[in-house]
Amino acid sequence: RDEPLSDDELRDVEEALNRPDLFITTDTLRQAYEQPQAELVDFLRHILKIATFPSREEVIRQAFQEFIQAHPEFRIALFLVASIPVLLFFRHWIAALDVQDAAEPGLALKALWGGVFTVLSFLTTTGFESSDWAEARQWSGLGTPGIILMGLALIGGGVATTAGGVKLLRVYALFKHGAREMERLVHPSSIGGAGVAARRLRRQGAQVAWVFFMLFALSLALIVVLFTLNGEDFETALTLSVAALSTTGPVIHVAAETPISLLSLSPFSKLVLAGAMVLGRLELLAIIALMNPDLWRR
Repeated sequence: RDEPLSDDELRDVEEALNRPDLFITTDTLRQAYEQPQAELVDFLRHILKIATFPSREEVIRQAFQEFIQAHPEFRIALFLVASIPVLLFFRHWIAALDVQDAAEPGLALKALWGGVFTVLSFLTTTGFESSDWAEARQWSGLGTPGIILMGLALIGGGVATTAGGVKLLRVYALFKHGAREMERLVHPSSIGGAGVAARRLRRQGAQVAWVFFMLFALSLALIVVLFTLNGEDFETALTLSVAALSTTGPVIHVAAETPISLLSLSPFSKLVLAGAMVLGRLELLAIIALMNPDLWRR
């Protein structure tokens, strides 16, 4: 419009142009370039094309690689989730030649996804069964791969989580210790590298992991014996023991050839099952530590 601005309007324009958030500061540059850790020198280097900021994809990729390097149990989990479904998938052509619909791509994708989801679920001791797990079993030619699922539940779970089982980090510690011992068989005078943390993991970490593994195995054997003494067959006793100690309840329905009915168990078997679930959730090593009188004095 052609009318001159009033004093109040000029004052409003002046206040709008002099707002602090319109100034070029380090905070505004961080928001503009999405670099929360960068300093003014970094922005000047970027503007002058001396150096460039990594893209969002590069930042995410680098953070993921650092996470993988810092968490060896996650690498084991990725290996198991990738390898076991692939082996079940390719078993279709190796040992299941009588399976029909071999060339149907939709059934193949369902079988592969059903294997990946179910393996990941049991590895975390969650025990959820994929809706495509039936297609995965049909594709691989395995009626009920219960041993695989129970094995995943036994070794699965992460440290400091609510998952049951031996925990993947303990498996990794035993693996590193075993690899080091095999290396010493070939080179007796060799010195293990990889730093102080790796040596501590191979020594103290492997020792604690082995103690826990033996306690877990003894607990599993004892609970199986209690179930069999009460009249349960070995397969049912083993399935119930693994399900309770690993806190993976769906094992009794998915891993067994015929689903186990908990209502049909005797009162003694139910009592053993309840005690095994408490033992698996709290871990025997922690219970033994709580019974140590030295710990009470502290």
